[in-house]
Amino acid sequence: MAAAPSINSLPYEVRQIIHSLVGRQTDSHRWFGESTSSAAPYATVSREWQEEYERFSFRELWVTPQRLESFTRIVASPRRRGIVQTICFHVPLETYERHQDGEQETSPERRRSTDILNTALGSFFQAMTLWEKSDTSPLGLDLHLLIDSPSDSSELLGNNGTPLVTGRGLTSYVKLDLDTLSLPEIDAFSGFRCSGRHLQPTSLLAIISKLQALEYLDIELSHDSMRPRDVKQRNKFALGLEQHAETVRVLSLRRPSPMLVPSPGPPRQPWSDFHVKIRNFSQQCESFEFDDCIDAAQFFAPFLLGGSPTSSQTQTQDQGQDQSESPSQQHRAALLPPPFWSRLKRLNIRNSYMMKEPYLRVASRIEALTSVHSVFVAIGRAAYHMPELQFARVCQYVLNDGRLEWFVLTYECYAGKATLRIRGFAPAQVMVDAWRHSIASKRLECEIHVETIDPTAPEG
Repeated sequence: MAAAPSINSLPYEVRQIIHSLVGRQTDSHRWFGESTSSAAPYATVSREWQEEYERFSFRELWVTPQRLESFTRIVASPRRRGIVQTICFHVPLETYERHQDGEQETSPERRRSTDILNTALGSFFQAMTLWEKSDTSPLGLDLHLLIDSPSDSSELLGNNGTPLVTGRGLTSYVKLDLDTLSLPEIDAFSGFRCSGRHLQPTSLLAIISKLQALEYLDIELSHDSMRPRDVKQRNKFALGLEQHAETVRVLSLRRPSPMLVPSPGPPRQPWSDFHVKIRNFSQQCESFEFDDCIDAAQFFAPFLLGGSPTSSQTQTQDQGQDQSESPSQQHRAALLPPPFWSRLKRLNIRNSYMMKEPYLRVASRIEALTSVHSVFVAIGRAAYHMPELQFARVCQYVLNDGRLEWFVLTYECYAGKATLRIRGFAPAQVMVDAWRHSIASKRLECEIHVETIDPTAPEG
């Protein structure tokens, strides 16, 4: 009887298909120290099977402080390191009783959370000093920092059937003790994302400053209240980005959900240090997105002053001007050169009005609609200074008498033609002119489609 044919006798392409089908049985990530994947036994078939299995199972690795030693041992070889694309470092905080679900942490509890985070990050960064930039995947290596408590999952379920986060988990921030923590510099990571408990901006900055090769940054930024602590944190963060994130090209900023402590919304400050610094930093980005953590009207303040969208020095007051600016602020604005986003290819902005503190922003629907109009005009003018822009999406939401109104503009550039799609409103002529002028400066054809003017129609 002839011997059964070996899988190695099959053509290479066929073996790759088999390995791919087996690999899809693996979980999208794995915890070190545990293996529940139904495909894990296949790794013992042969060296070839092992390498193929690892090619799928090592793409995203989840690590805790308790499993850090086994993680370091298992991914010691350059071959395995070259497979990894994401490392999720999960820092679990102390558990708490169900009756504490709606309570913020006490001062001693916050101190213990800080100690846990300090110790965990110190150990993780020390372990990552063994990695060289040359070890990582050609696709880059991302760090996802997840900080939460096992008790943060509520007994209540959301619409998608997953547990909601408790009030304590949503409202208790965490921070590092920067006086005692010393992190080594690492050049292995090209991306950084932080989720779970809200990490203070200055603590985020301390981590970012040690990641020497960052290209992608996706983080929460504390809301735009005028409480002294928030103002100080935000200004330090914005200044620190300019100093410590020179290599970042993709920036995504998200607000905590919900905000930590409700507080009054800020007065208009288009020329505040924070907005100037964030505006300056964004000019090095290829992709930039933000939501309510930044007020679009304040961010694009240089283009709210009216007149020609090509020069802030020649702009004069018109209907698009922010009426809350003082004469001294207007004079200062006129003296500043217009921002120039020479690399920006993608822009995504989401702002809301009259939602909840501190994102009320305005006192009435009329004021909200005026601001929405000004934002669309200002961004249209700003697009003149974005020569490489290929895609932009600007979403403005207004909650009025329990109904959510939405106003969406999408800009797409392809094959020598720019297309504007407008949903939820009829564009004013000044807005159309601003966008047409910016598009014409790029020598592109322009098409404008108004898909619906009903702001209460479903957005999808």
